[in-house]
Amino acid sequence: MATDIGSCKQSEHKITLRPVIGLTENLPKGDLEQITIQAIRTHRRLRDAAEARYEEWRQSPPVAVCDTVGPARIAYVTAMIDMHAQQTVVSTLLDVLGHIPSVPAD
Repeated sequence: MATDIGSCKQSEHKITLRPVIGLTENLPKGDLEQITIQAIRTHRRLRDAAEARYEEWRQSPPVAVCDTVGPARIAYVTAMIDMHAQQTVVSTLLDVLGHIPSVPAD
């Protein structure tokens, strides 16, 4: 089923990355777990960077020009896109792995 949001349709199906599945589905579980842990750590770093960009944006002075949201908000949006893209990688890897590995805090 799809939800109509404005002029865009949003699928309620989970997004997976087929190339990631193809690259990893036949790897030994230990190797796949190592790759998944690295992906989780990368996601955590991207999340922290996005949070920092958010704070920078919220503390930046208002933009006086109407045709841009300004560099601080652009940096925040870009950081969020990077984080969400990595979340899709992590989700796909977890599906292939079949469990959530223990990942100590950095």
